[in-house]
Amino acid sequence: MSSFYYKKLADQLARQLSDGVYAADEKLPSIRELSLKQNVSKGTVVRCYEYLEDNNWVEAREKSGFFPGPKARTAQNNPDHQIKTEPSEEQLAAIRPRILDNRSLGLEIVRAAGKKDQVLLGTANPCVNFPGVKRLYQLLKREVTHEEKALSEGYISHYQTPPGAEKLRRQLSKLMTKRELNIRPDETIITNGAQSAVSLALQAVSHEGDIVLVESPCFYGILQCLEAFERQVVEIPQAETGGPDLGLVAAALEKWPVRAILVQPTINNPTGRSMEPGHRQQLITLANRYDIAVIEDDISADLDYRGNAPSPLKAIDTQNRVLYCSSISKTITPKLRLGWLVAGRWQERCQHLQFVSKMGLPAHTQNALGTWLEAGYMQRHLRLIRRRYLQRQQLFEKIVTMSWPESVRYQPADGGFLAWIRLPESCDGMALYQQALREKINITPGALFGSDPANRHHIRVNFGLYQEQPEYRSAIIRLGQLIHEMIDAEGSAPL
Repeated sequence: MSSFYYKKLADQLARQLSDGVYAADEKLPSIRELSLKQNVSKGTVVRCYEYLEDNNWVEAREKSGFFPGPKARTAQNNPDHQIKTEPSEEQLAAIRPRILDNRSLGLEIVRAAGKKDQVLLGTANPCVNFPGVKRLYQLLKREVTHEEKALSEGYISHYQTPPGAEKLRRQLSKLMTKRELNIRPDETIITNGAQSAVSLALQAVSHEGDIVLVESPCFYGILQCLEAFERQVVEIPQAETGGPDLGLVAAALEKWPVRAILVQPTINNPTGRSMEPGHRQQLITLANRYDIAVIEDDISADLDYRGNAPSPLKAIDTQNRVLYCSSISKTITPKLRLGWLVAGRWQERCQHLQFVSKMGLPAHTQNALGTWLEAGYMQRHLRLIRRRYLQRQQLFEKIVTMSWPESVRYQPADGGFLAWIRLPESCDGMALYQQALREKINITPGALFGSDPANRHHIRVNFGLYQEQPEYRSAIIRLGQLIHEMIDAEGSAPL
């Protein structure tokens, strides 16, 4: 581990202390606890705490451990205080703007995930075997029957032009009040899924060569979109508490002419973490200060296990600069390809882009979803799937604990059905993906989610379908065996 890492860990802890993550009299993690959590040596943690103590961020109490120091207490008592970290040249070099080049890897992995002769642990598709989903397809069938009847009567159908079916937009306005958003129906554009909403937003607020800031790791579909549009990307490492590291966000905004920030602050894909409410306000404050657009992907917020996810960035947006994107692809089904965009000050621009690129979307899918929402199915459906996914996460965690190496790090998500798993340093996620694929087990390698070298030691696993079926149980156990084999092979390699 390089000497630089203790400083990076210290900066991370200092930001948490400043933001009040630890109360003034709360004991900080022990050297052993922090070593295990961060997968670093105890020596690195000791140097981290010594550095923080020298700078008055922590204080050591004899036989009691470490506690917030004078600087942390002062910061917590001053709500306007913002920690001012000075990123090193190495940190800034790691996040410098760049054009991504991940197209071939992304296509290869997505195509492999579409094969049916394997255990699918790699996709980000939800389980669709729920009563609410079946009812939606019944309503869809009825809409198709209505269209068939209209055709037989000589009715000439037309595109459902942007912004989309009025009935659906009315119901989405009601749905968004659950997320503390007061959005009129005419402020919502129906899109071909959340990816289409993000694509429209990117085109509206930036141009070829412009700089867009994202958190890392980040959903690979967003990275593919940025690559296709030839935007320069600044990848900000995700903070331990979720969301991009705000110290590095501030440094990037000061150093480069960033045009937009693109984030998934609630139930991030792949990590499953959610950004703290206070950090959301700080992010909006930075966006206001530098006058940049914020594209918010809120697609997974309704999967928060508590059913009480933090308010979206759009809810605290006082300058209409947040473009809010969401979809039913994670909560109901991805097959209907229905999402929506609330574009704020870029509404007309996005609506025009939607018209010239799509002309419109099928009316029958929009009408079916509008009827389904109107009938009140959504809240019952969400209560059910949250319980089921939490149960399946617990089943998955149990089998991983039993059969995988202890050196594997897995922090359960705040919601959803995805697990972001950190492998030992000796294990490469891409190599594990390839070995597993040869045995008909599909996972997603971490390298797909960003250029940070640390991502190569991660994999993403979908536990949403796991109900202790023999084939899934065997596949998960076999993954653990493959990791054991990679560790053993590294240990036996000649020096």
